[in-house]
Amino acid sequence: MDMSIERIVRGIAAPVCVIVSLIAATPVYAGHGSIVRPAAQIGSNGLFRPSAQIGSNGLIRPSAQIGSNGLIRPSAQIGSNGIIRPSAQIGSNGLFRPSAQIGSNGIIRPSAQIGSNGIARPDAQSWLPMPRGMSAARPDAQIGSNGIFRPNAQIGSNAIVRPDAQIGSNAIARPDAQIGSNGIVRPDAQIGSNAVVRPDAQIGSNGIVRPDAQIGSNAVVRPDAQIGSNAIARPDAQIGSNGIVRPDAQIGSNAVVRPDAQIGSNAIARPDAQIGSNGIARPAAQIGSNGVVRPMAQIGSNSAIRPGNKFAID
Repeated sequence: MDMSIERIVRGIAAPVCVIVSLIAATPVYAGHGSIVRPAAQIGSNGLFRPSAQIGSNGLIRPSAQIGSNGLIRPSAQIGSNGIIRPSAQIGSNGLFRPSAQIGSNGIIRPSAQIGSNGIARPDAQSWLPMPRGMSAARPDAQIGSNGIFRPNAQIGSNAIVRPDAQIGSNAIARPDAQIGSNGIVRPDAQIGSNAVVRPDAQIGSNGIVRPDAQIGSNAVVRPDAQIGSNAIARPDAQIGSNGIVRPDAQIGSNAVVRPDAQIGSNAIARPDAQIGSNGIARPAAQIGSNGVVRPMAQIGSNSAIRPGNKFAID
């Protein structure tokens, strides 16, 4: 009788020892009610909060964390030390690089990527990419709360997209660029390195903002317009479709550059000035406050139209 009891105890103890040794080798915490699908992997020291889910073939790297009710879809990956806040979601095949963070309720759509040390704030969204497309936030990029990141958009290294800003499909924000709160970058637009788009400004489809340029608050850059390097469009300025503002030029507050107009390098259009359609202000020209350059008119290099004056060609 004693021998039979001893055999039973030994039979139970052996698998228990194996289980304990496995847990000691790879410490993992899986919360109450959490679900780990077939072939999923959780790395050493990974934390998997209550009600969280990891899909089939999903990978949770060492020391990564997934918050309560967080969802890691099939084949998605979260890098080492990455943090998925409560209720955040990563879509199928999404890639979440080491040490990146996604805020509470943030959504990383299928095949979207957040680069190393990238930060997607609470309620930020990365949208489902178009066929063969992939959204990408490069290392150290930041996407603010409620930011919207459309299909195939790209956010360069160290670029900052402020809360409630929108980046359209195929749009590109180059490294170190900044998009202000509520700023809108339309599809296929480009924001150059170190360029700044201030809060509530809009960059139209296919618009180009060159490196180091600045677009003021509430300013509007219409479709296909171009803003040259180091150029400045002050608050509430408007640049019409196909308008060209050359490098180092300045457009004053409330100034209007009509469609197809051109402002030359180092030219200045003062506050409330207007440049008519197809008008040309040559390099270093100056348009004074409330000055008007009529459609098809040309202002020569270094010339000046004083405040309140009007210039036209019949």
